[in-house]
Amino acid sequence: MSERATRPKRSGTDPRGGLTRRIVFASGIVVLLAIGAYSLLFSVILDLRKSAGVANHAKAIMASANRLQRLVTDLETDVRGFVITGDRRLLAPLKDAQSDAITEGRTLERLTAENDPAQSSRAQEIVQNTETYVREYSIPLASAIQQEPVSARSLATIAEGEQRLAPLRTQFDAFMAAENDLIQSHEGRSTADAAHATIIAAVGAGGALLLLLLFSGYLTRAILRPVRRTSAMASNLAGGDLSVRIPEVSRNDVGVLERTFNVMAGSLQADRQQLRRVVEEQGALRRIATLIARGVSPSEIFTAVASELGRIQGMEYAVVNRFDPSLVATAVGHWTSPGAPDIMPPVNGRWPVEEQSAAAEIVQTRRPARVNTDEATSTIGVWSRVHGIRYVVGCPITVGGHLWGMIAVFSLDPEPPPKDTEERLVEFVELLATAIANAENRNELLASSARIVAASDEARRRIERNLSTGPQRRLTALGKELLETDGIIDPELFHLKEQLAGTARGLDSVLDDLREISRGLHPATLSRSGLRRALEALTQRSEVPAKLGVHIDRNLPDHIQVAIYYTVSEALTNVAKYSHATVVNIDLTLEHATLKLRVNDNGIGGADPTRGSGLFGLKDRIESLGGTIRVISPTGGGTSLLVDVPVPTS
Repeated sequence: MSERATRPKRSGTDPRGGLTRRIVFASGIVVLLAIGAYSLLFSVILDLRKSAGVANHAKAIMASANRLQRLVTDLETDVRGFVITGDRRLLAPLKDAQSDAITEGRTLERLTAENDPAQSSRAQEIVQNTETYVREYSIPLASAIQQEPVSARSLATIAEGEQRLAPLRTQFDAFMAAENDLIQSHEGRSTADAAHATIIAAVGAGGALLLLLLFSGYLTRAILRPVRRTSAMASNLAGGDLSVRIPEVSRNDVGVLERTFNVMAGSLQADRQQLRRVVEEQGALRRIATLIARGVSPSEIFTAVASELGRIQGMEYAVVNRFDPSLVATAVGHWTSPGAPDIMPPVNGRWPVEEQSAAAEIVQTRRPARVNTDEATSTIGVWSRVHGIRYVVGCPITVGGHLWGMIAVFSLDPEPPPKDTEERLVEFVELLATAIANAENRNELLASSARIVAASDEARRRIERNLSTGPQRRLTALGKELLETDGIIDPELFHLKEQLAGTARGLDSVLDDLREISRGLHPATLSRSGLRRALEALTQRSEVPAKLGVHIDRNLPDHIQVAIYYTVSEALTNVAKYSHATVVNIDLTLEHATLKLRVNDNGIGGADPTRGSGLFGLKDRIESLGGTIRVISPTGGGTSLLVDVPVPTS
């Protein structure tokens, strides 16, 4: 058996989850930077709002101070107008102006209470002087005018008002100038805060953009490119190229995917090679069994065995040897690979069994043996070394419990033959021993054919089981890992998700192909559900409508069930390919100790059983059971396949 691909061992640090941690870490950095930038921006905005509030408050103070100054000025203007014109109508709004001035003074005092302490002190002084002006000058003057208008209208009155109002105006000017300075200071801070906000916003946006670009580059390098490589390789794999491999360069989850893919591809390649080898071996065994069944001479059988064995083993030479009672090996059949020097048979066909030879070890142990001829001193060893043969691998042929001879292959390659060479020789040796022991016995020949068929069926069953429990499960697991990878990828990377979906579809296609191969190797339904269910499954898959009738009242031996199953399968295949039939009838009946199978179609007929290997294989299988198979196919009259197989009564 060739060495199968094995799953790579993980190192001490499990890489799975590393990609997720990196993505989460990078995303966390982006989020933290964004939060920091927006926090600074929010702080600046709060400062702007605070500055705006301060500015609005300062404007309210200015407006209140202006109104108070205007009210005080109006009081003076009304008194001055009356003194100059004597018009009493000018005294009408004087009382309201006095009240409004006091009220507005208190408003100004309240607004400045939360402002700069110096401004608050100035405002309090202005309000106190305004109230003093109103109570000690404006209100008494208004009362005097009401009582003695003539004496109140004097220049002295006007001069006194000017004298009282001049300091108040100076205070108003100082207050306004100070308030303007405060407003300009707040406006300067607001302008600086706005500039800071602009800078922070620009830096934050630029930093976020840079981080996004770096993050996108990382995702492209860590995920997109490896997955694209995996997708391309999976497409090649789905196309049948099982030699493809992915460079294992990633150390994260994608690296696990790469390694798993390579393990799966290697396993599939090994399984396909094993399957091809098994098919070749089974074909060779069938051809040899056919020769035996035809009753050809033993020499022809020996030569055919050497030929088939040499080709399958990939060696340059193969020889079937018989041991004489005097322990002399005689070549009774041999084969030379095309292109290799024609040196067969070894030592002119006869040589003694001596120490340091494969024959001697086989005689002593009755087990397969291999010999390196570099230091061999036996006759066959020296001959082999002289002709460039480096290794000899032999297997004993035992007939009737006695050592009959050996079968050997010779290699010119300096590298040792595969480790399973001896194991593969055994199958041929078993057939050859059967042919030797039963060269003149037809019944034993049929028994050997039955063993061959059973070995073939067991090999098919083993390969089908290995495919089901190995590559198919690994393919399913790989599909799940692709879906998990798809789940952690940003939805905005839709091209990558489409490629992953295509890769998953390709893997599903490979899985379907493996299931189809497994179904062809050995009918799993037959093992699970029996012959009736297996035949029903065949008819359901038949391209030509098929009617099935099964009339069996007891269980049949496994080897008979397998033979009937493959016979019906091959018959349905031939009907679909050649008969042009519209219906096929299948009838299976157990009559006494004979199982009768009848497959009839309404096609064009004219089938020739000598064409194609399918019916020959069926004939070998049925005859190995002691049964018979006939084909009746008149032109234009459809085709009938008649099979009779004896069934043991026990």
